[in-house]
Amino acid sequence: MKRHEVKFFGVLAAIFAVLALLCLTWQPIYFGTVFFGLLAIGCTGEAIMLSLKQRFYACKVISMTGKAIFILFLISFMLVEGIIISGERTDNEVYSAQRVLVLGAKIYGNKPSYSLQNRLDAAIQLLEKNQDAVLVVCGGQGTDEIMPEAHVMKQYLIDNGVSEDKILVEDTSTNTIENIENAKQLYNLENYKTAVITNEFHLARARKLMKRAGLDSYGMSAPTPYTSLRIISHLREYCSTLGLILTNRYF
Repeated sequence: MKRHEVKFFGVLAAIFAVLALLCLTWQPIYFGTVFFGLLAIGCTGEAIMLSLKQRFYACKVISMTGKAIFILFLISFMLVEGIIISGERTDNEVYSAQRVLVLGAKIYGNKPSYSLQNRLDAAIQLLEKNQDAVLVVCGGQGTDEIMPEAHVMKQYLIDNGVSEDKILVEDTSTNTIENIENAKQLYNLENYKTAVITNEFHLARARKLMKRAGLDSYGMSAPTPYTSLRIISHLREYCSTLGLILTNRYF
């Protein structure tokens, strides 16, 4: 049994290490290098502890703790991913919303990333069906960005035919919580029927944060391009959602 366990965790470590290296091939999925790299290190350590547990009592204790942590990780991952996937739907109520938050994402120079572009395209499609809606583009300036995300978002919308009077700007936030809180304070959103647009992996958490801010939490899902980006985005979202759950800011 010990030999099989050592082999199992050794194989997992090799698989995670390869995945971590593959994620270095494209900047938008670099997070996968960290995620899979930590799993590779953990599985390697578990394999070593298992191989030494008959000789050293401390290794036995560490290996038992490692297996427990790994099982808890698997359980939490399945539960959190279930929450994320169940929240990917678009609500019909977005088509009657008065204020619609479009959450920011990475920009490159003065261009939106592919994920952000899809959020903006979804907002444009929404305005075609809900002409009474006003968009609130949200996003400040990251340390590696030349301007606030919201400014790029606004320009993209105008370049694609959206009237400037249909766009409000929140340009000082650094995360999703601030996106929503800052927009609420700037534009008295509690007085309007509100909705949020973001990529499908992000929508469940965005809804929860809208609700915690005292706003209507209707959501519209924008697709995430590329399978690799979608997978890594789900891994990042698992970490973000788990963080909110563990700090009692989700439920």
